[in-house]
Amino acid sequence: MKKIWLAILTIACLLVLSSCGGDDKKPAKAEDPDSEQEETSDAEPAEDPTDTEEEPAEQPDENTTPENFNPENPGYFVEFMIIDVNMANQPQTMAIGYFMKAAREDLNPHSFDESTLDTCTFGEAVESVPQCASKDDCAPEQDCVPEYDDNGNAYPNSEHCETLGRESLDVGPVMISGFNGGPYQFAFEPGDQAYKLNGTGDGSIPGDMIAYGVDYTITGENMLPEDLTSLSATFTMPPSFAISEPAPQTNTAGGFGDIINVTPGEPLTIKWAGNNGFGYIDVNFVVMKSLMEQVSITCRMIDDGEFTVPAEFTSEMQLSQGGDSGNPFGDMLGMMNMITVNRHVESPITGKGITAGSFSAEQMVLYTLGNN
Repeated sequence: MKKIWLAILTIACLLVLSSCGGDDKKPAKAEDPDSEQEETSDAEPAEDPTDTEEEPAEQPDENTTPENFNPENPGYFVEFMIIDVNMANQPQTMAIGYFMKAAREDLNPHSFDESTLDTCTFGEAVESVPQCASKDDCAPEQDCVPEYDDNGNAYPNSEHCETLGRESLDVGPVMISGFNGGPYQFAFEPGDQAYKLNGTGDGSIPGDMIAYGVDYTITGENMLPEDLTSLSATFTMPPSFAISEPAPQTNTAGGFGDIINVTPGEPLTIKWAGNNGFGYIDVNFVVMKSLMEQVSITCRMIDDGEFTVPAEFTSEMQLSQGGDSGNPFGDMLGMMNMITVNRHVESPITGKGITAGSFSAEQMVLYTLGNN
């Protein structure tokens, strides 16, 4: 589910290249007979303090692992994402989220193997392994399905067990602090069935709202369903991503961003302002050898500020000569040589009624790939 939403939002960011104080009142919640008890317990401490400590964690024990998940009492899954894209020096920022009834697959660990960190591979993404071959490999409420691209083509080896037919829910507004000028209210927008700033718009937010190097916190209290009463999560937004070495060169010929020059066949050391090793960064190099030949290389780096791409991979980054080659498509091919950087950091969302969830940030920066 997360993979699908992230792909949709990334595409939206790339398509929208121009920039686009809410009401803090929460919708009234139906009276809960437990509310008076809670007020009484605040005034008169419970005789058994153990009961008071356990109450906020009211969560089905069955849902602590996928194997013990109870689809009859699933709890809730929640995901909020802040997306910060810089393409051709034209920033686009979004913040969006959703709530759903939880599903067994929400409790699965991250799909990538940590052994792939600080490694490179040929291909557009770190190689995935199918999780299932048929419905028989899944729980009774799940089906075995692949992920699809925008054209309806299945990604190879992306088969996984998924609970189909889930809907995005309106559970009342949440607050997010950390943005410049915040905190801000995010509410359900029924058109796209997603949470957006003040519950309106297309998910875009003003670029100057984004603050870097600070903590972002999401909170919610007295939510609309009686079995979802609170949530919270905090992560630290990394510095604004920019490659410092090799020094980017101003691109005057057109393309997706400033030029990062590579010497084919020599190791390429990339440096940036790191996030103390928290989170990871995917860097994808696209090399257009010709109109019919493309090479893609992906490196997944620990976000510590430095990584060296081995020579065996840079040896494949010998670019075509653009317009000098006599190919009428040469200039176009030159513009398609690019480096896409995607930085990811997240924190789990917890709370009374929450089975699983995450609060995350994605920074995406595009550069043009060049040769020394």
